[in-house]
Amino acid sequence: MCGINGIFQLATSSVNLKDAVSSMNAKLAHRGPDDNGVWIDESNRLGLGQTRLSILDLSNAGHQPMHDSVAKNTIVYNGEVFNYQLLNKQFLNDDVFESHSDTETLLKLYRKLGVDMLQHLNGMFAFALWDPKKQELLLARDRSGKKPLYFTEMNGSFSFTSELKALFELPWIKKEIDEKVLYDFLTLNSVPTPNSMFKGISKFKPGHYMIVTKNGIKTYESFNDLKHKTLQFSSEKELEDLVYHKLEESVKLRMISDVPVGAFLSGGVDSSAIVALMRDNTPNEIKTFTIGFENQPNYNELHYAEKIAKRYDTNHFVKEVTPNDLLDFIPKITDIYDEPQADTTAIPIYFISQLAKEENIKVVLNGDGPDELFSGYSNYERYVKTYQYFKVANKLPKFMKGLTNSIVEKIRPDSPLSEITNRLYNQQDFYWPGAGGMKESVKNNILSNDFKTIINGHSSYDYVKQLKGEYHDFLDGHPFDYINWLCYSGYKQAVTERFLFRADRLGMAHSIEARSPFLNHEMVQLALSIPGKYKIKNGVNKYILKKSLERILPNEILYRKKMGFNLPIKEWAKDTIYNGVKDNIVQFNKDTNLFNLEEINKQLKLLKAGNEQYTNNIWTIYFLINWYKKWL
Repeated sequence: MCGINGIFQLATSSVNLKDAVSSMNAKLAHRGPDDNGVWIDESNRLGLGQTRLSILDLSNAGHQPMHDSVAKNTIVYNGEVFNYQLLNKQFLNDDVFESHSDTETLLKLYRKLGVDMLQHLNGMFAFALWDPKKQELLLARDRSGKKPLYFTEMNGSFSFTSELKALFELPWIKKEIDEKVLYDFLTLNSVPTPNSMFKGISKFKPGHYMIVTKNGIKTYESFNDLKHKTLQFSSEKELEDLVYHKLEESVKLRMISDVPVGAFLSGGVDSSAIVALMRDNTPNEIKTFTIGFENQPNYNELHYAEKIAKRYDTNHFVKEVTPNDLLDFIPKITDIYDEPQADTTAIPIYFISQLAKEENIKVVLNGDGPDELFSGYSNYERYVKTYQYFKVANKLPKFMKGLTNSIVEKIRPDSPLSEITNRLYNQQDFYWPGAGGMKESVKNNILSNDFKTIINGHSSYDYVKQLKGEYHDFLDGHPFDYINWLCYSGYKQAVTERFLFRADRLGMAHSIEARSPFLNHEMVQLALSIPGKYKIKNGVNKYILKKSLERILPNEILYRKKMGFNLPIKEWAKDTIYNGVKDNIVQFNKDTNLFNLEEINKQLKLLKAGNEQYTNNIWTIYFLINWYKKWL
C-alpha cells in the first residue's frame, strides 16, 4: 500500500519536476511512511514519485520507482497483486528476480504481455508505468476501484496522484467547484466516478487503463471483463459449495504478506466468516479489532465479536469510543477527506484503524461487499415488494400522477412517499442506488434560485440511468433480475464510491492497508451471476451466502438480526452539528450562494425541537461547510 504521483509535461515548462513531485510525495507520507522515491526523466519531461508502506519484500529491493533493467521501463505502484506468485510460475519461470515483490512481477509481465497483463491480475492496485521505447505512460486501476487514482490535464501537463491533496501542491491546478457534481453529492453523499468535485480533475474509472503520450491521452479503455455468467450447478448444495470455495480461495490469497495480517471483526456474518477462514489458513497469531460505543447498546456488537474471537483463538482488541472521542474527531474528518463524503457510517473505520495501528498491524482483512453482492439489507426485500405497486401506479395517466404528487408534496413534502410520487410523475425509476442524501424535493427547496439557474435542470437521475445502462451491458442478454439490479447497483455505488473510499482514506490515515476478500473480482462475478431467488429466500436475506457458511459459523451469528456498522451520531453529536451549521451557514452562503437560508433555518429549528429526520441533511451541510473551509 502506497501513494503514487506523477507529472508528464506535454509542453515546455519552467517547473522543476523534482521539486514538484517531491512536494506531492510529502502530502502522501501517511500512505507510505516506510520509504519514498522520486525519478525524473528530463529528456521526456516526466517525473514519477512514490511513498511506500512495505508489505511485500521489506528490503530496499522493493524500493520505488522501480526499473526494469532489461526493457528500461519504470513503474510506480500502489496496492497488491495477490496472485503474483502464481503469475511468476505461469509466465516468468525463466526470469531472474532481484526482489520478491509484486512490483517486479508487474514490470516483467508488462515486458512479456504488454497491456494484456491486466486481464491476469487479481488484486487491488493503481499504477503508472513508463515505456521509453514506445514513449508512452500506461496507467491502470483495479476492477472494483479499491485503490484511488486521480488525473488532470492542465497548463500543458498531465498529472496524476492517489489523493487530491497532492495535486493541490501544483501551482497550476485550479480548484473550481463543479456545480453539477456538488448537486449529485447532495443526493449521494459521495462524488460519483468519473467526476471529482473540481472541474478539470477526474477520478480514474475502475477496471480501466489509459495510455498517455506527449500529445496527451491516447487511449482510455476498460479491461474489466465483468459479465453475467451462466453458473453450472444441479442443486442448491452445489451452489453453496461454489460460493464457499471461492471465498475460501479469496481469503487465502489475501493473506499473502511479509508482515502480520489482522482483521476487523464486528461480530456480524461477513467479518466472522473472514476470521474463520483466516484461522483455517494459518496457525499463527491473528489479531482482531472491534469498536464499541460507550453506553450505547443499540450500536454495539462486542458480545458477538468476542464469541468469534474466542471460537477462532484470536488475540482480540476492543476500543470503546466515547462521546468526547467522536466530538474531537468530527472536525478533523475533512483533513483526511480532500474529496467530500458525508456518510457518517465511515467514521468508525477511523477508530478501528487507529486501534490496529496501536497494535503494530499494517494489513487487515475486512468484510466489505457481501451485503450489496448477496442482498443483505432488509430494505432490499422491501424495495422488491414496493416496486410491484410502483409498476401498477406507473400505468396511471400523467395528469393523475401529477395531481397525486401535488397533494403529497403539500401534505408530506419531506416524506419518502413524496419522493416516490415525484419519481412517478417525472417517469423515473423507483430505485435510485446510493441516494441516501437529500431527496429531490428537499433540494428543490433548500437550494438557492441562483444555484438552480447555474445547474440548469441537472438531475441526479442521470447517474441512475447510467448505472441502469451498465447493468444491462453486464447482463449480456440474460433476463433482467430486479434483486440483482439492486445488488449490482449497490456494488457499483455503495461499495466502490463509499466503502472502498472510506477504507482507503481512513485506513491510510493510520498507514493501514485494508483488504476485502469478498471483492475479489471472481467473487464479484460469481455473486452477481447468482439468481436473485437464492439471495432472498424464506424471508432470509443473503440466503445462499449464509447457507454456505453454516459449515464454519454458528446459527447465532448467521441468523441474528443485522445491526450494521453505525455510530450514535444523533445521540452524541446532534448539538455539535446543529451549532456548527447555525454559526457558519451565513458566511458559507456569502461565499457560495448555494442555499436558501430560510429553508436551512427552518430545518435547524425542527432538528433542535427533536425532529431527527433532518439529522442527515444538517450533517451533510455541516460536513460541506467544514470541507469547503479546509480545501477552498
